[in-house]
Amino acid sequence: MNVFEYQNSAHNSGSVVYAGIEQKGYKRWTLNLGFWNANFKSNSWSPQSSYSMQGESARPDWQSSGALAENDLKFPYKVELSTQVYWHYGTPYNITTGTDANGDGDFNDRPSYASAAGDGVYSTPFGRMTTNAVNGDVPRNLGTMPVIVHMYSNLSRAFDLGARDKDHPRTVTFNARAVNLLNHTNVTAVGTVVSSPSLGQSLAAEAARRVELGVRFAF
Repeated sequence: MNVFEYQNSAHNSGSVVYAGIEQKGYKRWTLNLGFWNANFKSNSWSPQSSYSMQGESARPDWQSSGALAENDLKFPYKVELSTQVYWHYGTPYNITTGTDANGDGDFNDRPSYASAAGDGVYSTPFGRMTTNAVNGDVPRNLGTMPVIVHMYSNLSRAFDLGARDKDHPRTVTFNARAVNLLNHTNVTAVGTVVSSPSLGQSLAAEAARRVELGVRFAF
């Protein structure tokens, strides 16, 4: 049985820059725009080698930069439309050999760069890499996931049914809500093994566009 031990000597440091603008001065229209850029470096909590942190300082798994746009529109006849768009990019993924060449029980070994073709050498978008290595020199989290775009929209109309009393108004609201309105392929997993033809290719994604119709009665 393998027993894994961890120590708290890793680091996580960097910066986040955010810029935004809001418009709330108009009665029938509000807008919120924002952009952020994250630039962090961290050591892995599970390095490929128990004896070295070489190549481990890299973008953390959770890091992404992005932008947002949110707006609300109030049309005549009490029709309202709200939309939110979120755009994320720069999330990293780790490239591995898919083996445990150093025998530490953790299958997170990385390949090494190769200067020429040969057995165990693969051409990748990042250059030639070989699995004929122990504790390879390819840095952690070298790959970058595809861009994620989330767009939500809600169209609603509320009808006043009259108040039971002044503190209990009664309304019925009809709405149509869309999730992933652009039907963008939001990839959640890609191939990470260097010897696989699916390296960097999409393996899983979020659900496609979905439209929901609803009715809400408040009293």
